[in-house]
Amino acid sequence: MLVRNSFTQTVENYMNRNVPKLTAKHTVRDAVEIFRKDKIWILPVMDEHNLFIGAMTPSAIFKALSENASIDDNILPYIIKNTITVYETDDLAEVRLFLQEKQVGQAVVLSSDNTVSGVLDTKNIIYAYQTRSDTYGNSLESLFQHMQSGLLALDRNGRILVANHSAEIMCNIKRDYSIGRHYSEVFPDLIEFTSEHNQMTDIPLQRVTIENKQLLVKYKSLSRESKYWGGIILISDLTDYEEIAKELEITKRLERTLQTVLNTTNDAYIVIDQSGKVDMVNEAAMEFIKEPRSALLNKHVREVIPEIHLEEALSKDFQTEKLEALIIGNRKCLVQKTPIYKDQQLVGSIAKIIYKDLHKWKSVIKTLTELEKEVSFYRGELSLIGGTPFDLDDIITQDDELKKLKNFARQSASGFSNVLLLGESGTGKELFARGIHNASLRSGKFIKVNCAAIPEELWESEFFGYADGAFTGAKKGGKPGKFELANNGTLFLDEIGDMPLLMQVKLLRVIQEKEFERVGGSETINVNVRIIAATNKNLTEMVAKNEFREDLFYRLNVIVINIPPLRERTNDIPLLSNFIIKKLSHLMGMGEINISKQALMVLSMHNWPGNVRELENAIERALNAVEGDLLDTEHLPEYIQKQKNNNTNEKVSIKQSNEDQVSISDFYKLNMDNAEKDAITFALNQSNGNRTAAAKLLGISRSQFYKKLRKLDIQ
Repeated sequence: MLVRNSFTQTVENYMNRNVPKLTAKHTVRDAVEIFRKDKIWILPVMDEHNLFIGAMTPSAIFKALSENASIDDNILPYIIKNTITVYETDDLAEVRLFLQEKQVGQAVVLSSDNTVSGVLDTKNIIYAYQTRSDTYGNSLESLFQHMQSGLLALDRNGRILVANHSAEIMCNIKRDYSIGRHYSEVFPDLIEFTSEHNQMTDIPLQRVTIENKQLLVKYKSLSRESKYWGGIILISDLTDYEEIAKELEITKRLERTLQTVLNTTNDAYIVIDQSGKVDMVNEAAMEFIKEPRSALLNKHVREVIPEIHLEEALSKDFQTEKLEALIIGNRKCLVQKTPIYKDQQLVGSIAKIIYKDLHKWKSVIKTLTELEKEVSFYRGELSLIGGTPFDLDDIITQDDELKKLKNFARQSASGFSNVLLLGESGTGKELFARGIHNASLRSGKFIKVNCAAIPEELWESEFFGYADGAFTGAKKGGKPGKFELANNGTLFLDEIGDMPLLMQVKLLRVIQEKEFERVGGSETINVNVRIIAATNKNLTEMVAKNEFREDLFYRLNVIVINIPPLRERTNDIPLLSNFIIKKLSHLMGMGEINISKQALMVLSMHNWPGNVRELENAIERALNAVEGDLLDTEHLPEYIQKQKNNNTNEKVSIKQSNEDQVSISDFYKLNMDNAEKDAITFALNQSNGNRTAAAKLLGISRSQFYKKLRKLDIQ
C-alpha cells in the first residue's frame, strides 16, 4: 500500500499549505515583504468575502514598478486575474504537463468547495518526482535482495552495479569487492558476451563452476529507445535442481518398492487419494476384485468396491483406524481402514482386506489377549521409573488409615508447600512422592535424588550443576544440576536424613531464595521447585543431637505424611500378595498362578520388617520354587515358615464341623471379609473381655484391634 500510494501522486500530497494570502487592503510593499520573507513565487489574493479573485507574483511587482507605480500603492491594479488554478485531487503528473503547456511554474490550489487551500510550484513537483524515484529505487533494491536467484546488474561496459544477497552466497563474493569490477573477474569461466561494438547480447544458460559449486548463469541485455545501457546476470544454484531430480528419483523408487512390498502379501491393499479415487492396488486386491490394475486406477472407490465404504476414512471425524468384519460377495473378510496424513494434512486413505486364512486369527487373538495382560504389567512397572504417570489411586490398599493418607496427599498436591514423607524402608514413600507430583499438574519433571548414594565430593555439582571449565574433566558447556532439571516440577530427596550438614546449609538457601549458581559459574539461576523429602530416620531426634539442621527441618516439615508399616495393616497382605503374584508371574512367563489360603495365612502372620519390598521379594523367591499353578506354604522362604512355627504356641484352637482344628487367628484371617464381627466377639469372650488378650488371640496389633471395634461398633 505504501509503494502504491507513492507511485500514485496527487497535488494535495506535495503542495504548500501554509501560504499567506493578500487582500484588497494590502500594498505592493506588503507583497514584496512577504515574497522576501517566505521565498514563494505566487500569493493568492482574496476579496472582502474571502473569495479568490487573483494572484500576485514577483513578475507582477516588477511590471508595476516599471510603470512608475509607488511601493505604497494598492495591489489590486497589478494582480493577475486569470491565474492558473488546479485542484487538490488532481494527478500530479497531469498537472505537470498542464503547467508546461501553459508555460508557468506555479498554480493556486483549490479545494473541492473552490476555496484556496495552498499553492503548487516547480520546487514541489521536483520534490515529488524525487520521492517517486527514491521509492522505485528502494522497491527495486528490496526486490533484488529478497530474490532467491542471484542477480548482478551491469553497466554498458560490463561493470557490476548491483549484487544481491543470493549472488554473494552463490558466487562467494562480497558486495564491497564486486561493485565496480568487470563481470569476468567474478565469472572467469563465463563465455565472453561483449561484442566488438561494446554491446552485450543475450546468452542462453551456461554451467559455471565456482569453488566446486555448480551454477547456472544467464545474461539478459537491457535497452531503452534503441539505446543499450546495460544488463543483468541471473544465477541459479544447480544443486537445487539436482536435489529435486534426486527427490523425484527417490520418490519413484519408493513407489516401486512399495508396490513390490504390497504385491508380496496375501492381504489386499487399496490406496485412494483425497478425492476418493484409487491411486494404488496390489495383486491380491486385483485378485479379490477380479479386475486388472488398468480398470481400477483413477476410478472412484465406490465404483470399484462399494461395500467397504473406504471414502469415510477421508472424513476429519474418522478415528485413527477402524477394523470391520464384512461379507463381500460370498467371502468373509476383515477390513481395516486407515487415513493417510502428510504434514498433518489428510491426503488419502488405505484399506487392508484380509480374506485368506482367517482361521489363523483365532490363535492370534488368543496370543494378543495374553500379551495385553503382560503389557498391563509393564505399564505399571514403567510408571515407577517415569514411563507413565503414577496416580495415588495406584497405591493398593483397603486399610482405612492409608486411604486417609492418600486423600490427604491428593488434597496437598495442588499446593506449593514442601512435603515430608516418613516411614520405614519399603513402605512406598517414592510411590507417594510420584503420586503427589502427578496430581499437582506441575509442568516440570519429577527428579529423584538418593541422598544416601551420592559421594561427598560430588554433592554440590550433582545438585547445582557446573559451568564450562569449572574443573579438570568437566563436560564442555557445563552440566545442569538436579535443581535445574526439576524447574517447575518436583525434586524428590530420598533418604534426606543422610545429607551432610554442609549440604543442608546450601539446600536451605536455595529453598529460601529460589536461586543458586552453578559450580564454577557466576550467573544466578532462578528456579521454581517443590521439595518432597523422605526418610526412615527420626529427624526430631537427629535435630536434638545436632545431626540435622533445625531450620531445614522446619522448612521441610510443612506437610507431613507418616506411612504406616505393613505389620499395622495386615488386611492389605492378601490384596498385595495376589497383585504381586499376578505381576511377577506374567513377567516370568509362568501363566496364571494362584496362592493357597494356608500360604496367605503364613504371610499374614509374618512381622515384615522390610514391609512391601520384603513381601515382593519373598513372593518372587517363592515363585521360583513353584512347579505347577499353585503357590503354597512349602514354596515360601524358609525364614517365613520358621516364623509361623514360632507363633504356634500363641494360638488358641477351636473346632469346626468335620474340619481340622485351626487357630482363632487362622479363623479370623480366613473369614475377614464376612465374619470379622463374629471373630472379634468370640475372641473377647475367650479372653473374658480383655482387649489386649483378644487382640493377641487374633494376631493383630492393639491399635488395629481398637480401629476394628470402632468400625464394627462393638462395645
